[in-house]
Amino acid sequence: MSRDYLDFDLALTRDGSAYAVRVVSSPAGEASAPFVMPFVGAELAQFMIAVGPPRVASRRLVPVAARVGGVKDYGRKLGDALLTGPVRDAFAASLNAAGSQGKDLRVRLRLDAVPELDSVPWEYLYDSTLERFLTLSQETPVVRLLDSLQRPPAVVVDSPLRVLVMISSPSDMPDLAVDREKQLLLATTADMVKTGQLSVTVLDTATLTELQRALLGDYHVFHFIGHGGFDEDAQEGVLVLEKEDGTSHRVSGNRLGTLLHDARNMQLAVLNACEGARTSGRDAFSGVGQALVRQGLPAVVAMQTEISDRAALVFSHEFYWFLTQGLGIDAAMCEVRKAMAVSDEASEWGTAVLLRSGTDQPFTFTTTGPSVASPESRLQSLYDAARDAISAGEAATAQPLLEQITTESPDFRDATQLLERVRPQTEDRPPLNHETDLNDTVPQTDSRQQEQPTPPPPRPPDTTDTSGTSGTSGTSGTSGTSERRRPSRIRRILLWVGAAVGVLVIAVGAIVWWDSSASSVAKACGPGGGAFPPVPAGALTLGCATTAPVIDGSFADWAGVPEGQLATQVFPAPPKPAPDDLQATWQGQWDSRFLYLHVSVDDADRRPVDASKPTEFWKGDGVSFEFGPDVSTLPASTKPRSGKDFHVMVGVTSLGGLASFNMANAGAIRDGGRLTNVVLSRTDRPGGYEVEMAVPWSDVGLATPPARGSIWAMNVNVSDADSSSTTWKLARMISTNPVRTGNGQPARWQPLVLADTAGS
Repeated sequence: MSRDYLDFDLALTRDGSAYAVRVVSSPAGEASAPFVMPFVGAELAQFMIAVGPPRVASRRLVPVAARVGGVKDYGRKLGDALLTGPVRDAFAASLNAAGSQGKDLRVRLRLDAVPELDSVPWEYLYDSTLERFLTLSQETPVVRLLDSLQRPPAVVVDSPLRVLVMISSPSDMPDLAVDREKQLLLATTADMVKTGQLSVTVLDTATLTELQRALLGDYHVFHFIGHGGFDEDAQEGVLVLEKEDGTSHRVSGNRLGTLLHDARNMQLAVLNACEGARTSGRDAFSGVGQALVRQGLPAVVAMQTEISDRAALVFSHEFYWFLTQGLGIDAAMCEVRKAMAVSDEASEWGTAVLLRSGTDQPFTFTTTGPSVASPESRLQSLYDAARDAISAGEAATAQPLLEQITTESPDFRDATQLLERVRPQTEDRPPLNHETDLNDTVPQTDSRQQEQPTPPPPRPPDTTDTSGTSGTSGTSGTSGTSERRRPSRIRRILLWVGAAVGVLVIAVGAIVWWDSSASSVAKACGPGGGAFPPVPAGALTLGCATTAPVIDGSFADWAGVPEGQLATQVFPAPPKPAPDDLQATWQGQWDSRFLYLHVSVDDADRRPVDASKPTEFWKGDGVSFEFGPDVSTLPASTKPRSGKDFHVMVGVTSLGGLASFNMANAGAIRDGGRLTNVVLSRTDRPGGYEVEMAVPWSDVGLATPPARGSIWAMNVNVSDADSSSTTWKLARMISTNPVRTGNGQPARWQPLVLADTAGS
């Protein structure tokens, strides 16, 4: 089933101070044209947000239609810039030549001469003439081509295809749910394992020693799930494995390649940044993949960014299934992308980068799997795994499995009903009873449909005395007096009853209102945990966002949210009141998904940050905040806590803003890069600018949402660059924290309370 391809080889090079694109080899010969990058840094950042994970996070604040349309627009700009002039003519002629021979055309990109363009998502190239994305068709796959010291021959696979899996989550890095990742991978491949097409082995520990020993076995694929990074000193990408004590062990692509090189049947590596994993602003996994290919591994699939659980389920199943059907790796990747494009919200299909060293396929199969997949078998595997997860109380594992089932087959068993019960946004519903709820029929009726509307309060009783109109004026005798008094007594009784009913209605209404308010808080910020701890002195307090602000640059959603001042200039020392020409106010809210901030800055002289240095955004004009666990009991000399303390920055750019982070490591907050999941908007106004942002909790190291009433640590800061300097450096910084002396002293950070209301 492997397709025959002709190759269209493109190389991006430098032409003096500009770029050029050259057709190095093609059926239509050579050609060249100038290449002008169609995006500035801010636009590229927005593009990466558009194609990021469709979890309950940043992308879900943007309508699906806008995201899909935005991806096509960016892809078209990139395609028009790359395939231009003589290069476009050569591409069109090559397509015709391939078609006349009954073959397809493989686009192979060489980026060796321009490593700064590695992070551009070339996999989203859209051809305006063909009116489609190139990588969504087997007729025009896109691969990144690298030179290799040697090209080993293809391996003949006698089923099963054997996959060695390593899932790494060091104790000093943001936590990954290792068991969940393992269960999801095993669940989505269970049908192929059952039929003998695939064998999956998951290492017990993620150490280099364990990997070396495992590679003595006969494996064809190495599948890594975990953290990646970029070593600025060595200028190389690294995978973060674990030491024997469970802490992080940064392993370069070259070191890893040394181990994989001697595994004779190892032909492919899959490097996956799962949901919650981080990469730096540089494309770390691509850097590791390049090193592996250059050391002789025929092919590497590396994720440009983290992907959602749903996308990982589709990718892992479809990729291995199409490989075991005998498709070449280029065609298999196209089919995987198509499967991801029609699943859920359709933008993560270009996340995977295919790196190759030659034209030969890494595998040939003596036999292939069933020519027609059994959807029922796969859905049953996912369903069984979801039920097992629910039985174990692991709703986070069950949710993506059930979401995938209901996407493919909404009527499969009771998957839809189970999904409604495990979704985090329905936390105000009773939790699953892991024994009985799996055996009982889940009610079809939404409990909210059974709620009765609160009755309107009764009209005030009529207190007008009309008794005198019914008697005869001047009539005497006790009987007449009694008749006149009786209505008055009845009225008093009715008034008393009416008042009592009114009080009761008001009381009931208050209870209903309080219950509704409490339910809204529980839905947005999670269930309450009983009595909350006292608010520390000097604490910043964020109220629960029962209605999340829309990050759109209008800032109207912040009306009524308490406002604070950044009243102290903390740099240069010593601290003093913020100067008149650098003033700022801030507002904050939170929910179980995001930390929300709105900062309004008076700064008439704005200087954009250097977009190529995301870890140094604090030096330029912009907004930042430190975040970490509670510091109330820390000794004053405590250094930043590895993997727990963060500095999140939003730098001013000419078109808006860019988000980045630095994270504590080895006693200092210094390692970081770009943040592509932060949703932000920056708007200029007379004399200054405003920023609003929604920061996913995973971007500050939290694997699960924080609890109501929990105490953390935080400072909110505004930086001002020295506009008179020829070098980019910090001139002034103001902060909410009058004793902030730098991000390296967390014990001096302000307490932060995540409350139900800003005043609680």
